[in-house]
Amino acid sequence: MRDAKGRPPVSSQEVPDVCRRLRSKGAGVVYGNAVGWDAGYVSTAVFWCLTTADSMGPDDGFVHPHVCVASRACFCRDSLADR
Repeated sequence: MRDAKGRPPVSSQEVPDVCRRLRSKGAGVVYGNAVGWDAGYVSTAVFWCLTTADSMGPDDGFVHPHVCVASRACFCRDSLADR
Protein backbone atom coordinates (compact mmCIF):
# COMPACT_ATOMS: atom_id res chain seq x y z
CA MET A 1 0.00 0.00 0.00
CA ARG A 2 1.29 3.48 -0.88
CA ASP A 3 0.33 6.97 0.24
CA ALA A 4 -1.06 9.76 -1.98
CA LYS A 5 2.44 10.61 -3.25
CA GLY A 6 3.23 6.99 -4.16
CA ARG A 7 5.53 6.44 -1.18
CA PRO A 8 5.49 3.18 0.75
CA PRO A 9 4.13 3.54 4.30
CA VAL A 10 6.83 4.09 6.91
CA SER A 11 6.14 4.12 10.63
CA SER A 12 8.06 6.53 12.86
CA GLN A 13 9.99 3.58 14.36
CA GLU A 14 11.27 2.51 10.92
CA VAL A 15 12.62 5.89 9.82
CA PRO A 16 16.42 5.74 10.09
CA ASP A 17 18.73 8.64 10.93
CA VAL A 18 20.32 10.18 7.86
CA CYS A 19 23.98 11.20 7.81
CA ARG A 20 24.43 14.83 8.85
CA ARG A 21 26.96 15.33 6.04
CA LEU A 22 24.29 14.74 3.37
CA ARG A 23 23.00 17.85 1.63
CA SER A 24 20.35 18.37 -1.01
CA LYS A 25 18.96 20.94 -3.37
CA GLY A 26 15.88 20.66 -5.53
CA ALA A 27 12.31 21.79 -5.92
CA GLY A 28 10.67 21.48 -2.52
CA VAL A 29 13.98 20.80 -0.74
CA VAL A 30 15.47 23.67 1.23
CA TYR A 31 19.27 23.82 1.14
CA GLY A 32 20.88 23.97 4.55
CA ASN A 33 18.18 22.07 6.45
CA ALA A 34 18.78 18.57 7.73
CA VAL A 35 17.96 16.03 5.04
CA GLY A 36 15.25 13.60 6.11
CA TRP A 37 14.89 10.00 5.09
CA ASP A 38 11.79 10.84 3.02
CA ALA A 39 13.70 13.44 0.93
CA GLY A 40 14.58 10.69 -1.55
CA TYR A 41 11.04 10.86 -2.86
CA VAL A 42 11.54 14.36 -4.28
CA SER A 43 12.26 13.53 -7.90
CA THR A 44 14.14 16.77 -8.60
CA ALA A 45 16.48 16.55 -5.60
CA VAL A 46 20.24 16.43 -6.07
CA PHE A 47 22.31 15.03 -3.18
CA TRP A 48 25.95 15.51 -2.22
CA CYS A 49 28.26 14.76 0.68
CA LEU A 50 29.93 17.61 2.59
CA THR A 51 33.03 15.50 3.13
CA THR A 52 33.68 14.91 -0.57
CA ALA A 53 31.62 17.75 -2.09
CA ASP A 54 30.44 15.14 -4.59
CA SER A 55 27.61 12.71 -5.24
CA MET A 56 29.94 9.96 -4.01
CA GLY A 57 30.73 9.52 -0.32
CA PRO A 58 34.17 8.87 1.20
CA ASP A 59 33.52 5.14 0.83
CA ASP A 60 33.02 5.57 -2.96
CA GLY A 61 29.28 4.83 -2.71
CA PHE A 62 26.56 7.09 -4.06
CA VAL A 63 24.91 9.45 -1.57
CA HIS A 64 21.15 9.40 -1.02
CA PRO A 65 18.94 9.58 2.09
CA HIS A 66 18.10 5.89 1.74
CA VAL A 67 21.73 4.75 1.79
CA CYS A 68 23.42 7.39 3.98
CA VAL A 69 22.27 5.71 7.19
CA ALA A 70 23.94 4.31 10.33
CA SER A 71 24.95 1.03 8.66
CA ARG A 72 27.30 2.91 6.32
CA ALA A 73 30.95 3.14 7.44
CA CYS A 74 31.23 6.91 6.81
CA PHE A 75 27.95 7.75 8.61
CA CYS A 76 28.02 10.81 10.88
CA ARG A 77 25.24 11.20 13.46
CA ASP A 78 26.45 14.56 14.85
CA SER A 79 26.25 17.77 12.88
CA LEU A 80 29.52 19.22 11.62
CA ALA A 81 28.84 22.32 13.75
CA ASP A 82 29.12 20.14 16.88
CA ARG A 83 32.72 19.21 16.08
